[in-house]
Amino acid sequence: MKVLALDLGQKRIGVAIANGEIVSSRETIVFKEKQEAINTIFELCRKENIDKIVLGLPKGQVDSEDKVRSFAMDLNKITAISVDLTDETLTSKEAERLLKELKINPRTEKYKREIDRLAAKLILEQYLKEIKN
Repeated sequence: MKVLALDLGQKRIGVAIANGEIVSSRETIVFKEKQEAINTIFELCRKENIDKIVLGLPKGQVDSEDKVRSFAMDLNKITAISVDLTDETLTSKEAERLLKELKINPRTEKYKREIDRLAAKLILEQYLKEIKN
């Protein structure tokens, strides 16, 4: 089963894909409007033959949770692929900790994109562990 994980932000979306147990992060999606992001994800799903989509859910942040849930419904309508939500608590903090070791300037766009990519990868790894147990 091929799974796509997304770490949804206001301007960027972190992307990771699992093919079996192999998880890899992909290029961050940068977008201006929701439909643009959904179209980009649809094309990625088609190109990669994605079977399931996982979105990180920011538990306890009502506005953010609502945005993610709305995005998940819209994504499901367009792609017709099952979308699961999984708790993303502390994935961005863990990504920041990992990037600190690489000594990338935290004020750069590259740093922000790397945070998103790593967070998506962590979300996907966490999700795969949950469904395995």
